[in-house]
Amino acid sequence: MSQTRLRRKPWHAFFLVLLCSLWVLPASAGPIILGGDDLTDHGSGNGVTNQLGWLYIQRAITNIMAPGTNITRPGHIPGRIAALGSAPSVPANGDAGSAIGSAASVAGFTVDYYDGDAAINAFFVGLANNTVPNPAMLWIAGNGAGNDLDTAEGVALTANAAAISAFVGSGGGLMAHGSGVDAYGWLSTILPGLIEGGGCTTNGVLTAAGLAAFPGLTNADISAGPCHSSFSGNLGGLQVLANDTNGLHYIIGGGVGASFAPAVIGPIPTLSEWGMIILSSLLALGTIITLRRQRQ
Repeated sequence: MSQTRLRRKPWHAFFLVLLCSLWVLPASAGPIILGGDDLTDHGSGNGVTNQLGWLYIQRAITNIMAPGTNITRPGHIPGRIAALGSAPSVPANGDAGSAIGSAASVAGFTVDYYDGDAAINAFFVGLANNTVPNPAMLWIAGNGAGNDLDTAEGVALTANAAAISAFVGSGGGLMAHGSGVDAYGWLSTILPGLIEGGGCTTNGVLTAAGLAAFPGLTNADISAGPCHSSFSGNLGGLQVLANDTNGLHYIIGGGVGASFAPAVIGPIPTLSEWGMIILSSLLALGTIITLRRQRQ
């Protein structure tokens, strides 16, 4: 009986080492904030101060790119935002490009604009080829304001859904606004169980998680305009940051390590990571067997 246990123990140790190797793989996904809003259309700012919906955007991007380890994407340019679906514009109410521009200016960030479906497609090609500035986060303009997404741009975003998911998975941040297929057609490709659309027309109410994510923001700030869309179904690794007064999920998101997929032990290892895991486990197994033979 004792000899049988001695033969099995090294294999027990092998699987223990393998499990521990999987467990300690770091969660690398970047922070995410998604809203069924058009708060780009319901705010104001001048690049020095922001109010209402534009203040929400300022607080959201500040939260996403907080100093420390929030953005872990390799080679990213700190404080750099890729704005998808808007062109640069002087501060003007009801203009999405102005909204992100003013929000970023107050927060101390830099915005690169990619307006039009051709520009969006070219951005993702350049991102893969390392020929465009490597941003810390993506900002998707949404719809309901001026200078925001049109149908062709929505199609381009949906075509690049996998690239959006990979960007977040690599440690980049993401913020998005809007409602319907133009704004969120890409989302169902990444997480089919998440349903976007319908209802949500009353005032927004920040949850405890939302209050923690947006210090100093009030319910009035996110209620400057009507909620146009809500989220239901499988939220994956995301949590509710704000509801409407009927309890529909208005803004959802998550911090570092959050993902579109349901929570798992860790990210799926790459082939090279599997090689290191297996090599480390075999070395540990060999050491255990050698020590036991020496003791016999």
